[in-house]
Amino acid sequence: MEQVTFSIDIGTTNLKINLFDHQDKLIDATTMPLTQTHITDVYFEVDLEEIWQHVKSGLENLRDKHQVQSGSIILTTAMHSIQLLEENGMLAFRTITWADKRGRHALADMKQEEKTSRYLRTGTPNHTMNPYYKLKEISGQITDSARIGSIKDVLFERLTGEWAIDVSNTSASGLYNIEDLSWDTETLQSLGFSEGQLPTIRPIDYSVELADGILDGDFRVIIGTSDGVSSNLTFKELKDVAVLSVGTSHAVRVVSSGPELNAELMNFSYVIDENRYLTGLASNNGASVLHWLSEIMRADFEELEEIARTRPETTAVFLPFLMGERAPLWDEQASASLINLTRSLSRESLIYAVILGMCFNIKQNVTALEQLVGFEAIGLVGGITQIPAVVQLLADILGKSLYIPNVENAETLGSIQAVRPLKIELEYTIVEPSDDLALPDYENQYQKAYERYLNQ
Repeated sequence: MEQVTFSIDIGTTNLKINLFDHQDKLIDATTMPLTQTHITDVYFEVDLEEIWQHVKSGLENLRDKHQVQSGSIILTTAMHSIQLLEENGMLAFRTITWADKRGRHALADMKQEEKTSRYLRTGTPNHTMNPYYKLKEISGQITDSARIGSIKDVLFERLTGEWAIDVSNTSASGLYNIEDLSWDTETLQSLGFSEGQLPTIRPIDYSVELADGILDGDFRVIIGTSDGVSSNLTFKELKDVAVLSVGTSHAVRVVSSGPELNAELMNFSYVIDENRYLTGLASNNGASVLHWLSEIMRADFEELEEIARTRPETTAVFLPFLMGERAPLWDEQASASLINLTRSLSRESLIYAVILGMCFNIKQNVTALEQLVGFEAIGLVGGITQIPAVVQLLADILGKSLYIPNVENAETLGSIQAVRPLKIELEYTIVEPSDDLALPDYENQYQKAYERYLNQ
């Protein structure tokens, strides 16, 4: 077989490895869940040793199955993780993910003036997702000889022998100065860390030969980027498009030519390279709301689909902050609420109100980002694309055309696009806002409900 590309995508709940041929067409894929997690009301940790074993076994299985002898391995990881290491490279603790709430005390104790200054220097919002606040809170457990890493740099080191991190994941660490394009000196001083405790920063297309003993053959490892950058670069050929990812959580992002920061919105702006920044807003709550709804109401996804299609009248308002909230609230203690209930409301109306609440939360972030940077259409990825009636409802509420890639695992193609031009042109399913006059008056129906939502 000719040279291939293994695209490894590591999230907080599972790991995917996709195998592409020399023409960038998907050959095969494997998904492995992360089961060795530690989750409480405060902690959200994953086991990097489990991830490492999945990476090795996934690569070996796909190589053996397709008799692969040479190619590239591209590494894409979730942002904001922390992995502490002993001086000898042994893992000191489990990997702390973005969803972990340690750091909340350090965040509460910091003066607003310092928070604003830190945000404007690093482009990373002031929230417990920001690794800086977690490190500030646990700094007493970190020795001077310890190394401070993340999922990306530890895996890159194990694959290549070089301890390095890509600039996009660095930029999301809260420790990086987006103007100077280097580790932020003031931040490191406040933590009592030195640059020697941190990995070397590399561009996203940086590559090194695969270390001996991991995978037989001739392979190079490309350091790659973050999952957010990967999703956006999937749509690189489209102009004036924001990318909306709706999985467990949701985020809306654009690629901008410079850092775009607004201290009131507290959007993120992370470096991709010297000429590109990933700018956007992220929420804790996405399609996880629908999973919760299906469990509570004992409604399968076929019923949710039907209710999203028929859109029953409802006066109820649902605030979907089941997992605390990043944008637009920036309050990890936020909780969900179901408001304005009356005896006349039907079960279907309640379900529809919850679906609307999820969509309105997305609309609030999309609207805020559009006012900051501007865009005409939206590229949509994530599990929500499997529920067509909800996608149509979202298009009507946002008033935007939604572009959904027709290719499987489209987000992974962005990992390739980040480091070299793709050899294929993507095709899309385009979902337009409804304009059929025979349908219910969608605009009035959701606009009044959205106003009630915003007034809560």
